[in-house]
Amino acid sequence: MTGPARSDQAGRTYLDLQNKARRENRPTQELLDLYVLEGFLTRLAASDARDSLVLKGGALLAAFGARRPTRDVDFLALDLDNDRATVLALAVRIAAIPMDDGLVFDADGARAELIRDDDEYSGVRVSMRCGLAQAELAFHIDVNIGDPVWPAPRLVEVPGLLHGSVRLLGYPVAAVHAEKIVTALQRGTLNTRWRDFADIYLLLARLNIDGGDLTRAIELVAAHRGVGLTPLADVLQGFPQIAQVRWAAWIRRQRLDDRLPGSFADLLADVCRFADPALRHKVASRRWDHTTMAWEASHPDNLGPS
Repeated sequence: MTGPARSDQAGRTYLDLQNKARRENRPTQELLDLYVLEGFLTRLAASDARDSLVLKGGALLAAFGARRPTRDVDFLALDLDNDRATVLALAVRIAAIPMDDGLVFDADGARAELIRDDDEYSGVRVSMRCGLAQAELAFHIDVNIGDPVWPAPRLVEVPGLLHGSVRLLGYPVAAVHAEKIVTALQRGTLNTRWRDFADIYLLLARLNIDGGDLTRAIELVAAHRGVGLTPLADVLQGFPQIAQVRWAAWIRRQRLDDRLPGSFADLLADVCRFADPALRHKVASRRWDHTTMAWEASHPDNLGPS
């Protein structure tokens, strides 16, 4: 069987992604997976549902300059029934929008199931396949309903892997942090969601955060989930010794060892330095400065997205 050719859009796109992966020393499969998610987001932005789904999760990190590997695209749904048939129909309708990007979504083969994640929150997961040249790719669309978001969702711009960008509604940075911090509180030392710790670190190392927004966002998420606010350092005492081997394996498998601390103890120390003052309600009038990795007094020159 011959490989992809530049005689058609799908072949050109595949080869361009393959070349980009080689230049950046990333697996081709990783970029193919991300390109499928990008294709779905592009179709969402062109659909009449663009104001009904708010981007969150790993795919959103690209809008903040912190793109990482993922095969899932996560949304908060606004004004949508939380049942499988409704969410599946919406995902299929979005995927069916024609685009000149080489992607062929198998909307007819899509399936939906309920998500139940340790009773933290529930939602609907749509599993779908997509073709690009000779590649057959699988991805998930996870939709949650009813979660509080503070500050309000806003337009974000997700840069394309090869060209252009996609503008659509997304979580503000403070809301991203809040969900992941509260999840860390809930799971404690049983936590294996390494991506949450990675995402908190990647964002706190890149962006300034308003302390008032972060504090309020955490309060709302914690109240919604019925979680008491306790410093992470207390909840996760002794966790680095438990987590180190699995953390090292995860960042190696994700090929993120050049962007994240190899020591989980070091990473957790930075995460706690960021999160615990907010959990103690000590930073309402302060701002996180990513250049100093510390909470500083707010002033006009210390602005950044929250």
